[in-house]
Amino acid sequence: MAEIEIILPEVETAGRMIDTAAGRFRVPGQRIPEKRVMADPVLLRELVQAARAAAANAHVPYSRFHVGAAVIMADDPSGAVITGANIENASYGATICGERSALHTAAARGFRRIKFLALSTADSLDGPLQDRSPCGICRQVMREFIDRDEAQDVALILVDTGDVDFTADILDIDRLLPYGFRL
Repeated sequence: MAEIEIILPEVETAGRMIDTAAGRFRVPGQRIPEKRVMADPVLLRELVQAARAAAANAHVPYSRFHVGAAVIMADDPSGAVITGANIENASYGATICGERSALHTAAARGFRRIKFLALSTADSLDGPLQDRSPCGICRQVMREFIDRDEAQDVALILVDTGDVDFTADILDIDRLLPYGFRL
């Protein structure tokens, strides 16, 4: 199938200052420019399906919340699909999410730039986006592999809907983590 152009619309909100007797406070505004990405919709659907399949491999004896991820790295000339699943541990700090599992595997192979990342929260597919969305740590780790000076392409993040006709919600890191940490 031919590639299609995916347009992520511009988002702009005005900031404002709040003057009080205790001092001034700022509510920051934000501008995310329109972004355009060419992508093969069949490839994106297959990536979401790979994430859903990876969720079946999750080790989740505590939360019973299965998450799978599938990533294609922009700097991998083969365009291989790398998958991961959440792996829980009795000492919760040793738990790793599906998204980080996939990204750490990609990084261990020497790749540093996300092209497409799909995730599937198999146990909440019929829920709203916030119930299927990556956790804060995963968002920050994604930013590490997107927010690079040499990365001119927009990385797409696909969140599985579980619907037969509606494959995924499409985001980029600016919409997912607008004020991510930068060092």
